[in-house]
Amino acid sequence: MIKYTLKCKSTYCSNQNNFDGWFRNMESFEKQKSKDLILCPLCGSDDIIKSLSTPALSSSKNKLSAAQVEKDDRGDKKNTSSVEVNDKMNKASIILRAIKKEIQKNSEYVGNNFAKEARSIKEGETKERSIYGHGTNKEIEELKDEGINILNIPWVPDDH
Repeated sequence: MIKYTLKCKSTYCSNQNNFDGWFRNMESFEKQKSKDLILCPLCGSDDIIKSLSTPALSSSKNKLSAAQVEKDDRGDKKNTSSVEVNDKMNKASIILRAIKKEIQKNSEYVGNNFAKEARSIKEGETKERSIYGHGTNKEIEELKDEGINILNIPWVPDDH
């Protein structure tokens, strides 16, 4: 495994965000980079460069010494380390930030008028378009009951 120090070059991160990436080999890094699969964990940008780094050697000291025992959905015990849990949370945050970025880029923000605008679009009073905004739980349930397809996505805050 090769550990690279990566740097986000987006204007959002202002060239200050360094993070580590582990790759099977140099070709694996290049392949992922060419397909824009390497994203900044803070802003979701794919404008990433590789800094000079030293090779990482594995040793028995690098292995986790203890694992927390959790239960899965069936009640069976499974071993999950706190490192694994944090890794999964970070990956989820990266994905949610990337989704948020795409929604903001490809949809119109309607703020607290979300329910009103969604109804207006369904009834043909305004042009059909992608929108996003805010609605109360009651408004969201009413829209669903009216047959209006909506998707409620957790709006994670931007990390700086």
